[in-house]
Amino acid sequence: MVRVMIERRVAEGMVEPYQRSVREMRHEALRHEGYISGETLREVADPRHYVIISTWSDPVAWERWAASEARQRVMRRIAPLLEEPEKVTVFEPV
Repeated sequence: MVRVMIERRVAEGMVEPYQRSVREMRHEALRHEGYISGETLREVADPRHYVIISTWSDPVAWERWAASEARQRVMRRIAPLLEEPEKVTVFEPV
């Protein structure tokens, strides 16, 4: 099992379209083999700072999803809404 943390900073005025796109991304991920769960968090002090934490059965499942056309399609809509590129970190239990 792995957990993936994705940090994103949304550009000013783009929160609503960003949230719609994140919901679509989650919907797509639900159908992807190896997806276990996901959670989207927003920083209280900075409501344009988002963290997505997802759980995958193994690193290969995450890598397949990360490279999938479904994720790439939604990311093409999300990327212009961000102030900077997303930061992805993959964790494993110890």
